[in-house]
Amino acid sequence: MGYETKNGYKANVFSAARGSAVTSGDTTANTWYEVLSRGSSSTLPARILEGGVFKSPDTGSSQITLAAGDSVYPLTLTEICKTDATIEGEEGTIEVTDDCESGYTSYILDGYVDLKGSLGGFLKLDDSTGVIKDDSLNFLKRFLDYVTDDGEGNYVFTAKANEKLLLMICLNKDAVATEKQNWLIVPVQITTLGTGAALKDAQKRDLSWVKAQGPASLYARTAFAADVI
Repeated sequence: MGYETKNGYKANVFSAARGSAVTSGDTTANTWYEVLSRGSSSTLPARILEGGVFKSPDTGSSQITLAAGDSVYPLTLTEICKTDATIEGEEGTIEVTDDCESGYTSYILDGYVDLKGSLGGFLKLDDSTGVIKDDSLNFLKRFLDYVTDDGEGNYVFTAKANEKLLLMICLNKDAVATEKQNWLIVPVQITTLGTGAALKDAQKRDLSWVKAQGPASLYARTAFAADVI
């Protein structure tokens, strides 16, 4: 068997929501966690610092016991339906041209990678209630104040709030047990939202993002039955 290129259908996109912080006891099997803090004798995975993400061992494996000072958020993943998803990385440069460069401009890398991307999709409504699907509504509420009106004099106002989002992209959802399941994990800020209603087109929900504060990683996990998407 050789290497093969996967199509976009084999990649799934998720947003991760934090649960309540856990500071003691054991991790729950096959659960994603974000590190809040590490104690001096931490038993959390090495080199995964504050803001980093890991998945706890499989059901049949020993769990991680949190040490004093350890604190983690359990994460709940929600799929974001997509038509396409892109991620771009570009490292900055520093010009180092001098009179020994024989007429060529020369550069060195500055060590800082700029990550950004996009996430295309459709705006969807429940055909029985008219309620906008969460993976569209949650993004609209980042850019627009949200008002609900029940027609009986009850109004609820929610101010727009565009907070940091943890984006997780599984590159090969068809991975089976014993195979590597590859994830791109990036904290992002949603910078643009595109929607509309062209006469002969579907209503879109297109997003652009840039990396937010926190580590980004390519996370390759040997899959167990409980990991299969």
